[in-house]
Amino acid sequence: MNRREHLLATAPRLAAWPHHHEHLIVDWSSREPLLREDLPPDPRLRLLRVEGEGRWNLCRAYNFALARARGKRVLKLDADAWPTERFDPDDPALRLPGSGLLCAFGSGPEGRKGQLLLDAALVAAVGGFDELMVGYGFDDKDLQARLRLRTGHDPAVIPPDWLAVIEHGDEERAGQGRAARRSGLEAARGQAAMRATRMANRLVAAHCPWSADSPRSRYRETAPDLWRLEPESLPRPPAEVAAELEHVRRMTFWGAFLVIPEVGLEAMPYSLFPPERGGRWPVRWWHRLWWHTGRRLVLLPVQALAGAQALLTAGRRRAP
Repeated sequence: MNRREHLLATAPRLAAWPHHHEHLIVDWSSREPLLREDLPPDPRLRLLRVEGEGRWNLCRAYNFALARARGKRVLKLDADAWPTERFDPDDPALRLPGSGLLCAFGSGPEGRKGQLLLDAALVAAVGGFDELMVGYGFDDKDLQARLRLRTGHDPAVIPPDWLAVIEHGDEERAGQGRAARRSGLEAARGQAAMRATRMANRLVAAHCPWSADSPRSRYRETAPDLWRLEPESLPRPPAEVAAELEHVRRMTFWGAFLVIPEVGLEAMPYSLFPPERGGRWPVRWWHRLWWHTGRRLVLLPVQALAGAQALLTAGRRRAP
């Protein structure tokens, strides 16, 4: 969703990879729809668009794609990732001992951990991604945990140099959009948004465990390769769980972004620190003012302690 620049850079690199039979791209209601003619003239490439979505939902988007993939094994890649020439999907090290099941997750820095290579039957057996989760974070760990319970083994590891990624900021990764001019404040907002959804998604996994029997989103094809959600099928957590999740996301985001402890947030008017709306956090002028002033004062003692610790460590290293 709205990652056109990344996708146009990675799609040709994937088209050059010789190991796949199908390249399925899902356009999740991007403001500027992807066009087939803008993508590589590779006959293996299929472009599907889901319309009517107001925010990025990676678990639903991945499940939508997995349900329409035709192969017996699937390599899930984000828009900013592609396999290098070292990537060998037939390497026995990617299979689980005993069963021979293909089950491997990415490793290394810059978003590689979110990529995976699985037998399609194994994905179906655990129900794919948890569609009750929103935002970014813990979705891959939850899937790994369910695969571990299913197979009795830890997933195999895709070596870091088998995957390449485009470096980008946390505000894009968290679905907050791309900053026109990346700043410390925008980076902090992206990190806080990621932390908030990661924490809430952990609670989702605990309160509402996902499985192959969990009801999931259904989609209707309104025109060739154009799809739309059937709203009544959208999974939702119970009301009391939804209220707890909103509280956790709100407290975690504002606490991380503005460095205000939960006891302080609880004492202030709710309207000053509202929950997210449509996937966006309403950062106002007073939040920006505090971020540039009061937040820095709160962090001064921490920074002083960190500096003192660094000096002590350096002194011990110099000591004979």
